[in-house]
Amino acid sequence: MSAMPPVFGPTEIVGDDQADNLAVVQIALPLSREQLRAALAIGHAQMGGEPPLADMTAVDVRREVEGYLGAASIIDLHREAAVVDERITPEHAAELDAAIDRAYTRPAPAPRIPQSPQYGQGTVTLQTLDQGDVTTAEPVWCRGHDDEIVGLLGDITHYGAAVTADAVTTRDGRTCIMAAQITQAPHGRHPEKLPLMSIRVDVDTLATTEDARNISQALRVAAIRLDRATADLARQRGEQR
Repeated sequence: MSAMPPVFGPTEIVGDDQADNLAVVQIALPLSREQLRAALAIGHAQMGGEPPLADMTAVDVRREVEGYLGAASIIDLHREAAVVDERITPEHAAELDAAIDRAYTRPAPAPRIPQSPQYGQGTVTLQTLDQGDVTTAEPVWCRGHDDEIVGLLGDITHYGAAVTADAVTTRDGRTCIMAAQITQAPHGRHPEKLPLMSIRVDVDTLATTEDARNISQALRVAAIRLDRATADLARQRGEQR
């Protein structure tokens, strides 16, 4: 079997966004160079040859090809839909609609039930959607589960206090550039027997000289705080350096 060619798109939704749409259906079509050339040539011609091909970006080209394929299928389907509606019986239409509802209707989301944790000596009893009430060990560093929503057993996660560092820039104001906390998911697909550290570091801005200095200082503060949090993690894991 030949290797799968690279996949592109969908670039945008093709069709009438004012219609009473039930679903957005995506389809992957493997196309040869000749077919791509034909789709681009026809679609570009239908747009009056504008903009010139040499000026079209990669996204422009993909949009043109997808637009032609989408428009061609929608035009044919619109024509066929009128014929089908005239010929099928009400009973057949009901069967078709039932099949469509099965395939293109998302199930209602599970109700969001506030968690009601019951704390014991080193344990916590939590509600779950799949296993009922479950009693599990509650680490001393866990901040608690009082503000959580009832989920699956595998979703139970212990979270420690968040450690953060902020930077202040003229463009973005005060922005959190580092957030870390101890976490442990003991009942997930890959049970975590020991706690781990969740770390997010994010700086993406255009900075003035003063802003750059502020960010540099904030990163140094972030490093110090992360070092302290990591030392705490090592203690909770029973590790020694």
